[in-house]
Amino acid sequence: MNFFINQAMGMGNSGVEHAQFYRADRFDQAGLPYRYIFLSFVPELHKAADNWHLKDNQIINLWEYLVLGGDYLTKGLAKRQKPDEGELVIDKTNTHRKREATTDSGIRYVEHFVKGPDKHKPDNNILQVSRYRTEMYNAKTGERKVMFEVIDDPHRKSVISNIHLFNQDGQHMFFRNLEGLHRYFFEQLDAAFGGQSNFIIDRGEFADDVLMQHRIPNSKIIYIVHADQLANRDDKKYPLWNDHYEYMMEHMDAVDKVITATKRQREDMLVDFPNDADKIVAIPVGGVSDDSKKIQTTKMHKPMRLITASRLAAEKHVDIAVKAVAKLHDAGHDVIFDIYGQGEKKKEIEDTIKEVGAEDYISMKGLSNDLENIYPKYDAFISTSWSEGFGLTYIEALNAALPVVTFDARFGAQELVQDGVNGFLQDLKRDDEDYDVDQIYEGLERLLAADYKELKEGTQKSVEPFQNHVTAEKWKELIDGLRTSK
Repeated sequence: MNFFINQAMGMGNSGVEHAQFYRADRFDQAGLPYRYIFLSFVPELHKAADNWHLKDNQIINLWEYLVLGGDYLTKGLAKRQKPDEGELVIDKTNTHRKREATTDSGIRYVEHFVKGPDKHKPDNNILQVSRYRTEMYNAKTGERKVMFEVIDDPHRKSVISNIHLFNQDGQHMFFRNLEGLHRYFFEQLDAAFGGQSNFIIDRGEFADDVLMQHRIPNSKIIYIVHADQLANRDDKKYPLWNDHYEYMMEHMDAVDKVITATKRQREDMLVDFPNDADKIVAIPVGGVSDDSKKIQTTKMHKPMRLITASRLAAEKHVDIAVKAVAKLHDAGHDVIFDIYGQGEKKKEIEDTIKEVGAEDYISMKGLSNDLENIYPKYDAFISTSWSEGFGLTYIEALNAALPVVTFDARFGAQELVQDGVNGFLQDLKRDDEDYDVDQIYEGLERLLAADYKELKEGTQKSVEPFQNHVTAEKWKELIDGLRTSK
């Protein structure tokens, strides 16, 4: 069985989860079996699954297995129930002390809270409330199945420890930390599906070291690199590893395959690992339909309609796009700019829109699961991300015949956007925001001055190598070859 290892999934997801969804579709296309593995407790996991069109029998959650048991591993959640938000116990000092609730998967969980000093900000004199113990019960039988402590560590923040499993296959089991519990869980997964497991790691926290240090017999480890593996390749003196991939890159001998989303990133990794050409493989994490329809529109709207779509996170730098579009508007161009997505920077982006006086033509549109049908309503796509492992939104926009204006950044932009052919790549200086705003503004001016019809023709032609059947064949070849190649 092929296991996609991740921590969680929600109503709004990152590119990692969308890459998983795309891979699952290609596995279906190639006839390869798989399961989504989620290691974190997610009360609304199955509601999120509905939102992303996943079936319950495709999902295995660590905590659901520990509580529900039986044939859950091989068959998934048998039946949902109505979730219950339960009750919150608040003491006379208005402090949260206990919360009980029941998930739609049938887990009744009880969280206990404690009040104490702020370990992360010692200068903060306000006492903080944090979770210190969680219990999980089978809602149907009432039996307590799991109990663990949550330690508020000054450096690692919330750390799950001292984990008790009650009546787990007739035993009371104890694990000091998540590493031990995850090791047990992966072994149970492997045994339930008959061995020869392929562990495809999308998020490696508390998983990569467990799988590599204590290798399950006859298993294979495939590590997916979703972002730049270095903090900054341009720093010749000390190009630090990206924390997410540091363990993997320090233990390359323990990995069977490393998957990058672009050929450019594969070539970049080979700079540091020149002897691993057979191990490092480029397979796209996004693509286009095998029968994509050609977009016939060849004229821009008036006013010009621009779109961006991403998590509203710091690394996306959407505020730069807002300032660049405002500068374009102030230069006398009629323009509309719509921003799709959600995230922690939403308020800051809204404030930036107000600061530049752009409320009349720049709008926040929120999260959408229907971008495929939204893109054709626009004329061009803007991205101000400084780095993309692939850039799912780039290829979606290009497939909708939208030229892309973005930075000349590693790796997705450089692989997918051909300057002057299907979009415009602009220079980037990470320490000079004014320069970056001017560069995106210049890219938009270049867009207005270009032959728009030729740009539109270049967009869809450029994505032909990323048709779904091509990616499905790459995955089938890789999986089939894991145990036949030397």
